[in-house]
Amino acid sequence: MDTRYFTLAEANKTLPFVAKVVADLVKRVAEFRKLEKQRAALADRAPDPDESERIEGRLFDLEGEIERIAAELAPIGCQLKDLDRGLIDFPARMGDEVINLCWLAGEKRIDWWHPLTTGFADRRPVAELPPETRGEET
Repeated sequence: MDTRYFTLAEANKTLPFVAKVVADLVKRVAEFRKLEKQRAALADRAPDPDESERIEGRLFDLEGEIERIAAELAPIGCQLKDLDRGLIDFPARMGDEVINLCWLAGEKRIDWWHPLTTGFADRRPVAELPPETRGEET
């Protein structure tokens, strides 16, 4: 599949849908992590077969749900970078350079970008982007 490149305006238009999907993902991943801790705690004491079976069954179900929900993002063309935090990158072009427009669950709009060689810690404000990358007329 070819990479889709977004303008900032195009990426922001996807956010109502992307935010809903990511909220569902973050919620299920949090439950998954909690159950993993419960499973580890069970291993440290006398096992309860019924509780172990319940936890394993729910982990299995959650894994499938997470995969199914994450797959809803594929047609959009954005990239899921961190399941726990709900971090999404949108490939974009700044002249000849490919960059990522960066969004984190809970943010109202995409306000950040970073080069492909860096990540979330090196996000920069979208105000730095040229008008064509932002999707504005030049």
